[in-house]
Amino acid sequence: MARLAVKLLLLDADDRVLLIHAKDPQTQAECWYPVGGGVEPGESLKTAASREAYEETGLAELPEGTPVWSRDHTYEFDGKVLDVHEEWLLHRVDHFTPAPAQLSDYEARTVLGFHWWRAEDLATTTETVFPPQLGRLLTNLLTHALPDRPRDITTR
Repeated sequence: MARLAVKLLLLDADDRVLLIHAKDPQTQAECWYPVGGGVEPGESLKTAASREAYEETGLAELPEGTPVWSRDHTYEFDGKVLDVHEEWLLHRVDHFTPAPAQLSDYEARTVLGFHWWRAEDLATTTETVFPPQLGRLLTNLLTHALPDRPRDITTR
């Protein structure tokens, strides 16, 4: 059964998205991915989003988010395979310097840093970004009206 996860598109006033830079302890492969994580039993998406934003970036006040995407995904990291159902929320935030407040031991071993990315840079980078089509998806969000309901971005 897939684990429910929340993923956050933290966008600053210049339409840059905050991504986490991490390294797989087993393969040493590096990647970039949005803030977020598992939703705990009994926890709402909003509560999970606020908790993850605080733990991973130190952002204490997370503005209300807008549901934009959903995705079913299987990923492998640190020798583990995990099936997740992701709900993606877009949050407009003031630009800030991330300072993790409460990384798990696992995250502390894997997180290398953070960077605010422009959609066009994500679309052309040779670095590994998850999801791989994030630059194109973000460009679409920024140039069109937000969807009425979350759009499924699962790639098959």
